[in-house]
Amino acid sequence: MNIHKHRNRNMPVTQRARGSWNPLREISLLQKNLDRMFDDFWSPVPDLFEPLDEVNAFMPPVDVQDTENAYLLSFDLPGVSKHDLKIEMRDSQLVISGERKEEVERREKGGHLASERVYGTFLRSFTLPSNVDASKIEASFRDGVLHIAVPKTEATKSKPIEIKETGKGGIIDRLLGNETKKEEKAA
Repeated sequence: MNIHKHRNRNMPVTQRARGSWNPLREISLLQKNLDRMFDDFWSPVPDLFEPLDEVNAFMPPVDVQDTENAYLLSFDLPGVSKHDLKIEMRDSQLVISGERKEEVERREKGGHLASERVYGTFLRSFTLPSNVDASKIEASFRDGVLHIAVPKTEATKSKPIEIKETGKGGIIDRLLGNETKKEEKAA
């Protein structure tokens, strides 16, 4: 029993779960991993010369802060011109769109081996809470950072509701039909 535990402890977890250990299977897996490692090492850097896919689409990162008087959104937009940005309200949605254009002159001169920067259009939208004043939204753009301030409105203060007894009049009695019974008793 003790020998069995010692032997299982030294085997890979995947093999213990399957039951018996097969040394030929382990050697085959090792060979496949080594082949893949050498193929990756000697092949040209992957994806450098291939077009970008949807996963790599340009999507600027944003920080959102909840302050006492406003929500502050800050977008990192290096290489984007202020003139290529658009901010608008659509119902209760704040929509920010724009484009980072590729520098065509540099590419035409040659010597371009790789590009990790992502270009293209983007669109970000945020559903605003009901406690904001959309008519007072402000935006500023400086050093590649877009700041948008969404001011908050005065929050509705809570108000205690008095609980009345049925039959004392009011809208609930009218809705429940209790008012007509009261009038019948008076007649």
